[in-house]
Amino acid sequence: MNLTGLKYPFLFIFTFVIFFFFHFAFLTKNYRNSNEDPVVKIVKGDNLRTAASKLEENNVIFNKYMFIALGRILGYQDNLIPGEYKFTNGLTYLNVLNTVTDPSVIRYMTITIPEGMNIKQMGRLLQRQAGLDSSRFVEEAKNDSLIKLLGLEAENLEGYLFPDTYQFSFGGLNREREVIQVLAAAFRKKMTPDIRAKMDEKGIALTDLITMASIIEGETRYEPEKSIIAGVYYNRIKKGMKLEADPTVQYALPEPKKRLLYSDLKYPSPYNTYLIKGLPPGPINNPGLSSILAALNPEEHKYLYFVAKGDGSHRYAESYEEHKKNIILYQQFLKEQEEKKKNK
Repeated sequence: MNLTGLKYPFLFIFTFVIFFFFHFAFLTKNYRNSNEDPVVKIVKGDNLRTAASKLEENNVIFNKYMFIALGRILGYQDNLIPGEYKFTNGLTYLNVLNTVTDPSVIRYMTITIPEGMNIKQMGRLLQRQAGLDSSRFVEEAKNDSLIKLLGLEAENLEGYLFPDTYQFSFGGLNREREVIQVLAAAFRKKMTPDIRAKMDEKGIALTDLITMASIIEGETRYEPEKSIIAGVYYNRIKKGMKLEADPTVQYALPEPKKRLLYSDLKYPSPYNTYLIKGLPPGPINNPGLSSILAALNPEEHKYLYFVAKGDGSHRYAESYEEHKKNIILYQQFLKEQEEKKKNK
């Protein structure tokens, strides 16, 4: 049998299929019957197949397999950049692929940064959710120009990156710096003329205010207690007592722990308030507005000690003897919790 005659028809068919595929992928536009431009969220860890499914579900494209094939042919399987993308009507598969893989394309992302996170924790959060480089984020927090703009004498912007929910629009290659600038600008806005005036009236420096606020933030998320805890710490400072604040030890340690040991309280660091008197050199996290206001407006009382109840609130004491009784109550609570776990 002579196969020579079959060779060219097969070559023709193959060429036609390739031409049809690339024509469809590069030139065919995806139109949908809607005037609304859908927003598709690509998160860190999404692969080409996951992204294609999301795009198809939102009618950005109409054949996810075509999108997957094009991405694999062009080598874009692992190049997807997290973000919230708004797609206009009538885009080709190549247009869409370029949008989700080109670092220079402006993209949007809504991210909530919880109160009380330090810079390293923020960096890890942004790396998980937005694909940012956590190490680079920490380095950008040492941005001298921003530090000077805030009028600070500090090594970094710990404490001055305001926690909130943001919609970031990333349009450049240095996304880490973009985020730092947005958070620092938000902090500056929160420091209103009224707050500044009260700081001047009380003679409180910005660094001291935010450092105290960060300790309060580290101690409790329960807002009604924040001004009480602020009062405790100011009372201790007035009496020349050490603050002995556990969150400062957590910050000093190479890695935070779920529960501190007595040996941890001896960890040598200028941030360890079990060893130093007064405030540490700077903030230990980035506090929210309620903690800042509590540090500015502490409750007046005679408490010098407090210990957790176990329900998010605390017991307070004016004397160490009373404080020891409260510690026993907390220890009893912990034992009861352990017993409940064992009995489950």
